[in-house]
Amino acid sequence: MEIRTDLALEAREMIDEKRSGRMKQKNVLPEGMTVNNRETEYIVITDIDITSEEAERTIGKKQGKYITIELKNPELNTIEVQESVSKVLAEEINKFIMTLNREEPEIMIAGLGNWHITADSLGPKVIDKIVVTRHVKNMKDVEIDGRLGSVCAVSPGVMGITGIETSEIIRGMLSTVQPDILFVIDALASRKASRVNTTIQISDTGIIPGSGVGNHRMELSKEVLGIPVIAIGVPTVVDAVTLVRDILEKAGVKESEHILKEAEAKVTEEMVVTPKNIDIAIERMAAVISNGMNLATHKGFEINEINEYLI
Repeated sequence: MEIRTDLALEAREMIDEKRSGRMKQKNVLPEGMTVNNRETEYIVITDIDITSEEAERTIGKKQGKYITIELKNPELNTIEVQESVSKVLAEEINKFIMTLNREEPEIMIAGLGNWHITADSLGPKVIDKIVVTRHVKNMKDVEIDGRLGSVCAVSPGVMGITGIETSEIIRGMLSTVQPDILFVIDALASRKASRVNTTIQISDTGIIPGSGVGNHRMELSKEVLGIPVIAIGVPTVVDAVTLVRDILEKAGVKESEHILKEAEAKVTEEMVVTPKNIDIAIERMAAVISNGMNLATHKGFEINEINEYLI
């Protein structure tokens, strides 16, 4: 049975689950894959680098860098925790910006998803809180704070609303704006309920809009668009069958795979599950990501300072 997850960290964990006990103890990784962990007071950061075709096939993820930020506490329920996560996120985002070797790069941020559906509204909600400056930077004889970078942002919606592929909208904008780098923010799917709304994944491999709910669209990546595409995603849903599988395994139910295969054969509709507090969780995570983006793209600000530029 295929287990749906957009997180490279979970795909890496599944490698161990498929191995024998002895192989697990050795913690042997495929050639071309490295995994490193770091910790702060509130979070665990996992860096996964995939640099070979063998590792790509084994883990089922494209070659590139994957950074996962996991909360130790399952909720972003204090300002201190939120700001701490935002600052770590800003540091990781800034690493990708620094690779451009540009004094003031043109940065574009796209918030993917359907703002009418709470679990899919992360991208648009982040865009609402981004400090955009490109229009002001292009004005002559206008003095602005020298710490502000050149940033523009867009929420292109979904094809069911616009009738246009998200990638087509983005490509049209890129031809006019001509940014040096594109950040895309989207909702993802996790295999574990514990990681929903508690995990942020950053990768330089791009993204396929709608992949979190199995609604695959055209890819947004450097190979397709011609500029670096950094994907920032948060799992907001769990595949229903995957969730049931984990529950059965935790409960020690024998022949769980057989039970699930029978259930899948009888149920044709695909279903995803999201927590009952998804509205609050999305608002908090949107604030964390937007603050992280603002700190990374506008240098030398504190969170309370940069938020003064939001109108």
